[in-house]
Amino acid sequence: MIWTSYRITWLFLTKLCASVPADPEITKKWLEARQPRVRPAGGRSITEVQEEVFASLADEEQSQQSLLIFQRVDGQLMQRAATVRAHLKDCARVLSAQYIGKIKGERSFATKVINGVYLDELEYWLPILRPEGDAIMKADGQLDKAVHVRGPRGEPLNAIKCFEFVQPARLDFTLKVLGDSVKRADLETLMQYGGVHGYAGERGDGEGKYTFTIDEVE
Repeated sequence: MIWTSYRITWLFLTKLCASVPADPEITKKWLEARQPRVRPAGGRSITEVQEEVFASLADEEQSQQSLLIFQRVDGQLMQRAATVRAHLKDCARVLSAQYIGKIKGERSFATKVINGVYLDELEYWLPILRPEGDAIMKADGQLDKAVHVRGPRGEPLNAIKCFEFVQPARLDFTLKVLGDSVKRADLETLMQYGGVHGYAGERGDGEGKYTFTIDEVE
């Protein structure tokens, strides 16, 4: 076996906030902005990804065009496993550049995480759970947030952003580590930073912070 597997649990200390636009037109632009410049071999087209995202949005929510919502599968609130991997990669880059450093002739910590840490390929959807493990079928509420930005000519623009949230929440997933390339202690360091940095929406306002447990899978 080339993989070492770990079962991870995140217990959120602050709100877990949604970040997927409910309106299909906004979602289309949101996905197009995030698609890679070069489509990987065997990768899905942007149309195929759009169809999947649209299918996972609750029909009754799509009329609320400014709302950010959680994706649903069989009525249950879900997160895509890819969002967890993206979070870990981002955290690894920060740690590599600002905390760990790099030894000449060795690969950086970020490179080791990006190339050697994956989520279990069978876990495409991650159910959002209560701390006790119960499934969540409906968000706990919605929050409005004023957004202040500047337009292309520097003019001030104001808007209201509305998003779903869940609190308390838990997320379970399995990590597969290539050989001994990233040690358990390194995963703990990665999530110590990630738990303070925050996961998912509204991180800048202190949401998405978590504690974690790591258990090796025999």
